[in-house]
Amino acid sequence: MAQRFSRGAESDMRIQGLADIATQFGGMLIDQFGVLHDGRKLFPGTLEVMAQLKAAGIPVAIMTNSGKRAAPNVARITSMGVSRDMFVDCVSSGEVAYQSITGGPAYIIGKQGEDYGFDTVKSVASPADAEVILIAGSDAPRTSLDDYRRLLSGVSVPAICCNPDKWMLTPTGLQPAPGTIAALYEEMGGRVTWIGKPHPGIYRWAAGLIGNPSKILCIGDSAEHDVAGGRAAGFSTLLVMTGVSEGKAIAEIEPKPDYWMSDFTW
Repeated sequence: MAQRFSRGAESDMRIQGLADIATQFGGMLIDQFGVLHDGRKLFPGTLEVMAQLKAAGIPVAIMTNSGKRAAPNVARITSMGVSRDMFVDCVSSGEVAYQSITGGPAYIIGKQGEDYGFDTVKSVASPADAEVILIAGSDAPRTSLDDYRRLLSGVSVPAICCNPDKWMLTPTGLQPAPGTIAALYEEMGGRVTWIGKPHPGIYRWAAGLIGNPSKILCIGDSAEHDVAGGRAAGFSTLLVMTGVSEGKAIAEIEPKPDYWMSDFTW
């Protein structure tokens, strides 16, 4: 059963597992990194939760602020062991961005050697030759923010940020993610269209994939992205205290989720 803990005018809803509230919802939007897996392997409770949701007939879309398109994210999840029939699809910010691209040549910012799947987009070698900049990934720490500042100096074309995450975990610790590069470009006077959590477009897309049920639960590990984005879209939110929220106290979290639990368990 859910347990309510009060602190003055505030209250938090802690649940022991998703089974406490799952039947209240007609669909779920579940974050990938930090909830289902740690980037290398699934968290211990993931397969049971996904199997139980499937058995209950609750459709799931897996959401991610990945600059890559949906297909490679589906491949990543299934390669870790999540059966393809356990979720409707992956919804990546890269896929939503790709579907929205119109116009001429693009300069793609990303991690060296990565293929973001923008196969029909004509890419150019310099932002000076582009009509749009696609900020799909980050090459930090190989490329620093000062390097990106020099690269984008004097450029005035619009940009699309395909991944709003500000920071990313790397073997050398936290490094600037695409959202930080996009914010830098805005500071320099550039115009940026943001696609991905917590911005509304990705939620409309994901809700449509699961049939636009009347009650949707958004599950994530980031208050800044998953909770803020889900609330803004009009959905209920559940924060899992793993990933970027690991080690934090619920009292520190803003904005507050509707529910929270320690681990992604049933």
